[in-house]
Amino acid sequence: MLIRTTTQEDGASLWDLVKVTGTLELNTSYCYALMSKLFSQTCLVAECDGQLAGFVMAFQPPEQEDTIFVWQVGVHPAYRGQGLATRLIKALFEANPEKTYLEASVTPSNAASLALFRGYARRNKTQCEEGTFLPSHCFPKQHEEEKLLRVGPLQRQPALVGGR
Repeated sequence: MLIRTTTQEDGASLWDLVKVTGTLELNTSYCYALMSKLFSQTCLVAECDGQLAGFVMAFQPPEQEDTIFVWQVGVHPAYRGQGLATRLIKALFEANPEKTYLEASVTPSNAASLALFRGYARRNKTQCEEGTFLPSHCFPKQHEEEKLLRVGPLQRQPALVGGR
């Protein structure tokens, strides 16, 4: 399994993978290309035999230099149950050792994502604070609220992720 930073060419494959997961909110293909190009230091893909197995898309929020905001984590159904999402999050912080906090927004019904981030905090012997990020009324159509999970502080990690 190769975990690497994204390139703009990954955008289309990421869009296709999100459709296959069946659980993630599908955004425009442009959004995945944009994130892959502009935020490549905080967006990673996992490949197995040249095929996309999973990804994490993240960015540094403005004025929060110590934080990475995880926007989406996706794993192809064929690779679920193998800890790939956790490995991607770990690799994200290895590639960005100056970051000490992880933030993510998760709907209350997304048990898998809640377990991922809470488990990551537990394995790293740190806190996972939870609050409201976006109330449901902020969305144009019916949508659950988005909870904010803030994990940290995390121990600084050495950079081990391969480049382009």
